[in-house]
Amino acid sequence: MAMVLATQLSNKPVLSADGAELGHVYNLTMDVKTGALEAVLVEPSDQPITGFETTDNGRLRVPARCIDDLSDFLIVRKPGE
Repeated sequence: MAMVLATQLSNKPVLSADGAELGHVYNLTMDVKTGALEAVLVEPSDQPITGFETTDNGRLRVPARCIDDLSDFLIVRKPGE
């Protein structure tokens, strides 16, 4: 993934690779030593979503390796796809 400012991801809509709306970016987790993005935390939409790890408060944890594209939306695939 190219260099992207965290502010560019704030509240960005998140779609699955097949076009389903997953929610919007809530926060990011990063490696404190390298600054590398580890995961994107997604505030889920009202639809039930499977295939992603969730946090204690119900947010989706999308590993950075699952990010496919960034434009008007953040496009992600489920781990293992």
